[in-house]
Amino acid sequence: MKKFLTYLIFSFLIISINTSSFAYVISKHYWGKGPLKLSQNTANVLEYYFSAGKMGKYAKEQKEYWTPFFFVIAPNGRGSEYYANPHGQSADINPHYIGQAKIRCKKKSGQECFVFANGYKIVWQNGINKKRRLTKKEIKAGKTLQILQELGFYDGGTTQTKKIEKKKTEKKKEPKKKMNEDIVNKLKELNELYKSGALTKEEFEKAKKKLLN
Repeated sequence: MKKFLTYLIFSFLIISINTSSFAYVISKHYWGKGPLKLSQNTANVLEYYFSAGKMGKYAKEQKEYWTPFFFVIAPNGRGSEYYANPHGQSADINPHYIGQAKIRCKKKSGQECFVFANGYKIVWQNGINKKRRLTKKEIKAGKTLQILQELGFYDGGTTQTKKIEKKKTEKKKEPKKKMNEDIVNKLKELNELYKSGALTKEEFEKAKKKLLN
């Protein structure tokens, strides 16, 4: 009986170890690849994620220890979601959680999202990164953003800022362009009315002057 109980305990320990060792393994199917530039906000959230909420802009005192499990990002570098396990390695993750994180991320960004980090390992393949794993020592020393820059994922938010500024400029130009088009169309209408005899020369000049002013 003792031998049987010993066997059961030993088997349970083996299963627990295996579950723990595979807790961070996420299929390559979910990994992101291609060019990626993180927005400043997303980079700050990543620092929060890697440090278990203790480092960076969003750092705060944590009531309990938790382990980063995975971080998903949209290719535009803005939308993101992450999953952290408050029980450390004692609980396994399920693809179900990844699916839900991807759905929430897509709602934010409007793009299909993919895994950027699996635990402490950055798995997104951009041609520079070779599955770089961040150490706790690096994270504690505040080197997360520096490492993201070295891997070509972050430029201090410069790229994203320029994109936003460009969009704002384009929006400002659109109303002016539309206004110019309206004036041209109205001038054409006035000219046609003048040629048809519906307007006298005096009326035409007066209407044209009012329109241009």
